[in-house]
Amino acid sequence: MIRTRLEAGDLQVGDQIEIDVVGQLAFSDTFAVASGRVLSLPGLPDIPLQGVLRSEAQDYLTKQLGRYIRDPQVRVRTMIRLSVFGSVGRPGFYQIPADVRADDAIMAAGGPAADADPKKVFVRRGTTEIWPRDALVDAMRQGLTLDQLNLRAGDELVLDPRKRPGGMNFFTVLGALGGVISSVYFFVRVF
Repeated sequence: MIRTRLEAGDLQVGDQIEIDVVGQLAFSDTFAVASGRVLSLPGLPDIPLQGVLRSEAQDYLTKQLGRYIRDPQVRVRTMIRLSVFGSVGRPGFYQIPADVRADDAIMAAGGPAADADPKKVFVRRGTTEIWPRDALVDAMRQGLTLDQLNLRAGDELVLDPRKRPGGMNFFTVLGALGGVISSVYFFVRVF
């Protein structure tokens, strides 16, 4: 993972970069990494991000903007597009700052459910578990950031996947059944 990261860089299509350029409002905003791993800023040629690590983003963008602006003062914060699923308050997709800890990413998704087992947490990339439960729990205890965990866009942070907050109950089943019956009645009457 580390070799690939060093060659390709961290920033993936869909990640976001918060940029603050002192005195330059046009360049001070949150921008998405575009197709081809480039950053498109208003009125400038695309800035290639292939091979750029998140930890290098501020220096790299300062140098790139220095080609068009005299002595730019640039602050950069990179975001990772992650999925947070399992026993969390609001499972879904989030743009999370790369410099936050993994437990902060869980909090961004509404925090753990009351009955979630914090030892049942892992990171999956596609179908591969890249941070198994014990290793991720240990990394979280150490306070590693998402960047230090080598996470990238599309990774899934999963907390206690067998539990589902707000699971099925009588009224949920009754509502679903009512929806199915209504749909069948509608189609029978129309056709």
